[in-house]
Amino acid sequence: MIFAHDIPDGAKLYFGKKAKIKREIEHIASEVFENEEYEEIVSPYFSYHQLEALDERELIRFTDAENRTLALRGDSSIDIIRIVLKRLKSEAKKWFYIQPVFRAPSTEINQIGAEWLEGSIEDVLNTNLNILKRLNKSYPLILSHIQIPKKVSEITGIEMDDIKKMRIYKFNEPWLKELLRVDSIEDLEDLSIYPKEIREYLEELKTVAKKINYDIILAPLYVANLRYYTGLFYRIINKNDVIAKGGEYVVEGTTSSGFSIYTDNLLKDLND
Repeated sequence: MIFAHDIPDGAKLYFGKKAKIKREIEHIASEVFENEEYEEIVSPYFSYHQLEALDERELIRFTDAENRTLALRGDSSIDIIRIVLKRLKSEAKKWFYIQPVFRAPSTEINQIGAEWLEGSIEDVLNTNLNILKRLNKSYPLILSHIQIPKKVSEITGIEMDDIKKMRIYKFNEPWLKELLRVDSIEDLEDLSIYPKEIREYLEELKTVAKKINYDIILAPLYVANLRYYTGLFYRIINKNDVIAKGGEYVVEGTTSSGFSIYTDNLLKDLND
């Protein structure tokens, strides 16, 4: 039996102190974005192109009046870049949003995010860190590069799924076993032991890590769930929760960078 006051699994309800803290988080984030000259955008709840970002099983799908398949917004990045480039045709490069995304079967995920057309990963990462700094929060930051596991797969023949799930019994090459141990900038001082196909990406990983004034953990073999990352990407975590994540991607031929803060995970920590 479903009662009139029942809330579906995965849906969110905020009231009292929790609602106030959520509003304060969003207000502080808005101030940071405005100080850094971001424009605000609220994108549609419905989208035709979510499969470019997520697996079909994650989407809540249905059809429009003309029987075309669409989905509830499961990710904001690609849609926002396309809207800015194709519909708004705005000269503004920096955009932020405060809005939920939805995942099957009925999960609501509130996000604070930003997209910077032609922006670098270090620029958006610094904005992300500035928001957390305003909230007096500091969490572990893990930096990766999606091209590294892809090249490892090409060189060794190990499936990407095996790399993603860390089936290390398949990692036979000495240099690959060494790469497994990498977690700091110092571990990448000597790149000569690695195949030339991945050296440039390891160098890029090291260079960006040095530019960020933050204690960074490197995870060169980590594989992101989002399909559209093309280069460097990162996660900010608190225990088992992802507080934020972001990365580089290409949409409509434009290389951009963006991030999302997972409001509910941040709220859980601030509310403890």
